[in-house]
Amino acid sequence: MRFLLLLVVLAVPANPVHGQSLTVGGAIQYDVQRFDGDSSLNRLDGESLGWMLVGGARIDHWLIRGEGSRGATIHNTQTLMLTVNQRPTTIASELSHDSREIAVLGGYAHGVGARCEAVILGGISAVTVHRTFTTDAGQLILIPPSAIPTTVVTTAFVDRFATWTAEADVVVHATRRIGVVVGVRVQPISLADDISGRSVNTFAGMLWQFK
Repeated sequence: MRFLLLLVVLAVPANPVHGQSLTVGGAIQYDVQRFDGDSSLNRLDGESLGWMLVGGARIDHWLIRGEGSRGATIHNTQTLMLTVNQRPTTIASELSHDSREIAVLGGYAHGVGARCEAVILGGISAVTVHRTFTTDAGQLILIPPSAIPTTVVTTAFVDRFATWTAEADVVVHATRRIGVVVGVRVQPISLADDISGRSVNTFAGMLWQFK
């Protein structure tokens, strides 16, 4: 994929020794998404596990990083009881969505010990969100001469947007080439129809440094 090439030439923090270096790595992420409005009516709120690939270059304390990530699908399923033709009817619906993104970040690394660094980064993310809405309402409510679906109906939406991203990491260097990274990334979410919210993404993974 194209973003993998970007990750190889972009960056994560390498080690506390000043100089030039390249680093690649991967992490498991936990993304918490919350959207504006009444939480009891908001079907987009949710959490998901996912993965992240990182890579890039560093000169002394300054670094540039590329990140590519994807989260698992968040599902929200609801049922509604109605009376149709004097009979109780249960209508089921599901709203699901998943997020993937490519981010380019720049930042500064500061040593806080012989093997530990704190890293602050900021930059831009290009985000794609796939949403689907599925319901069996048409099968249960519609009557001729309306066209009655033979199966559940699924409607798909794709949202693409660019947004700012802020991130803070701690890197612990187990060896000269291998490090452990934990961090948190925060960014706004902006979907179609004026749907807005925020993502708080925590992650942990491994880094490999080479020159």
